[in-house]
Amino acid sequence: MNDKAIDSRMFIANVRGTPRFGNNIVGVLNQSDPVVVTGEQVGDRWLPCSVTLDGEQRDVFVSKNVLRDQVSPAKERLMRECVKQWLRFDKGNAKEHHSPHFNFVGEFWQAIPLNLDGKDRDVPWSAAFISFCVKTARGYSGFKFAAAHSKYAHQAIRRRNENVDGPYWGFRINEHKPQLGDMVCRSRAGSGATYDFALNNDAFKSHCDIVVRIAKDHVVTIGGNVRHSVSKTNYAINSNGFLEGNGKVYAVLRNNR
Repeated sequence: MNDKAIDSRMFIANVRGTPRFGNNIVGVLNQSDPVVVTGEQVGDRWLPCSVTLDGEQRDVFVSKNVLRDQVSPAKERLMRECVKQWLRFDKGNAKEHHSPHFNFVGEFWQAIPLNLDGKDRDVPWSAAFISFCVKTARGYSGFKFAAAHSKYAHQAIRRRNENVDGPYWGFRINEHKPQLGDMVCRSRAGSGATYDFALNNDAFKSHCDIVVRIAKDHVVTIGGNVRHSVSKTNYAINSNGFLEGNGKVYAVLRNNR
């Protein structure tokens, strides 16, 4: 019996009472919800699974196309927290300054901690979101919680170059293929940040998102203060699995936990 976890292409997966398409949907699972495969495949795609729906354990069928192997517990917790916040912000449709979401932004700021919320619209909160998710996930001791992405990106790149253990190591985009729980870092507001610049500096305009899904030609990430919400972003990857970058992505932070 293999442990699996949902990884839907649309962040949502239908679970069915019988192994076929049709009027047999008994529930919906979000990405990173746990699934246990309980038997052999039926037909061309259907796997018998045990899942939790509305607090009740159910035996259902799930398409193999929306399942992925589990990764480490720390990575799973981190991605689950990202998805939780994405759902809390109505899948990117809720805005930072609206009620009650401005209070949720305030929770992110407390991870630093700073006494701000979503009504402080002149202060970017994307790094506070990352700090909140990493802290809530647990298992990332030594992470540089900060109000600026450049602080922990610089830390991760320095640690990798100096071979110092840490929860994240920073790589050039042609050195490491992004994996679940990693971070994609790009320059912001014309800063023109590069890997070498980030190696030697910890104060520059930047943005990072957490990878929650690997597809054939792109990775899906979740980040905060993206279109004034918690939203997903797709980053293209080439046939070898490396980020294309498009001139803005300067580093991939590898999740070592």
